[in-house]
Amino acid sequence: MTIFFNNLKRIFRKKLNLVVMFVLPIGFITLMGGITNGAAPGIKVGLVDNDNSKLTAIIKNNLEKNGEEIKVISRNQIKDKIINKEIDTAVIIPKGFTEDIMSNSGSLKIEMYGIKGITNDSSLKYYINSFTNAAKNIAKAVNGDSDKFYAGIKEYQKGSFSSEIRYASNQKNQEEASSNFIGYLIMSVVYLSTMVTTLILQDKKDGVYRRIFGFGIKSFNYIAQCILSFVVVTFIQISAVLLIMKYAMNIYLGSSILNLLIVLFIFGISCVTLGVAICNRSKTLKQASSLVMLISTPIIMLGGCFWPSEIMPPLLQRIGDFVPTTWAKEAAGKIISGGSIMSVSKEIGIIAIFIVLFFAVASVKKVETNA
Repeated sequence: MTIFFNNLKRIFRKKLNLVVMFVLPIGFITLMGGITNGAAPGIKVGLVDNDNSKLTAIIKNNLEKNGEEIKVISRNQIKDKIINKEIDTAVIIPKGFTEDIMSNSGSLKIEMYGIKGITNDSSLKYYINSFTNAAKNIAKAVNGDSDKFYAGIKEYQKGSFSSEIRYASNQKNQEEASSNFIGYLIMSVVYLSTMVTTLILQDKKDGVYRRIFGFGIKSFNYIAQCILSFVVVTFIQISAVLLIMKYAMNIYLGSSILNLLIVLFIFGISCVTLGVAICNRSKTLKQASSLVMLISTPIIMLGGCFWPSEIMPPLLQRIGDFVPTTWAKEAAGKIISGGSIMSVSKEIGIIAIFIVLFFAVASVKKVETNA
């Protein structure tokens, strides 16, 4: 295991590796966490009230009391105002909404439009859904009596509604923020795992590769120890950053940090195999280093590590389905939201396919280094 331990020493001795391993993800998380915590609590809501009833007026007033900035707009203004950032989310109340509630029909629903992952509108969604459900239950209990209905709404608003919604909202907000933070960890895993694999080409360039075989060490033994060292470094990186996030930064990581570790570790293996494939298909160390950046950066971007995938054009979203980062981030999000390992079996299976694919590419042809 001499090669294995020697690789670990070389990797941890290089300052750039330590920066990518720990400083980069923690730095991004700290920076973006500070921006998120410093943001204004309210959001700008574009309200399209096609019903204009007493009930919808109550909804509007309650939103304003909760700190939301309400702008009354028309439906055809929604797209432009969201793009121009004049509003964060649009709420559309259909015509006949109150009458539908009173008649217990349930055919009409309030619609919401926004950019998923960008607008922090979880509290708004919880409020509207909970208020609507409560209104339906009250209308059913009073058999359509308008006076009793609004009296019931008034009593309902005096209860513990606000605290319950705030708790649920905070939980949802925590999950969304944590999922975004995991994206920065995924980014650093991609960069580090592909960078350290260039040690193989470094050994070839320095003549270490040939000297090792001169001592009777087989090629398979050398490659196996190298890959094992890269995988162990990835495991150390993921474990350390997750522990720092959970216990030092108090970031919510779901009910099972172990499940999250398993998902990200499997993804880390795919990154190592990608790095080995790049090195094995490169003629020089310089070429491999260039390919690492050229391939890794688009994979990170398409996977939604820098920004939510939902804001990308549909074509890029479809292309993003063909990179492992997309599935790692999706699986991590499900785990943080309370999912089990079985609930992300599809995502893990797809990442495993990438591992096999990258390993196959690495095994097709071994390219000797010239310099």
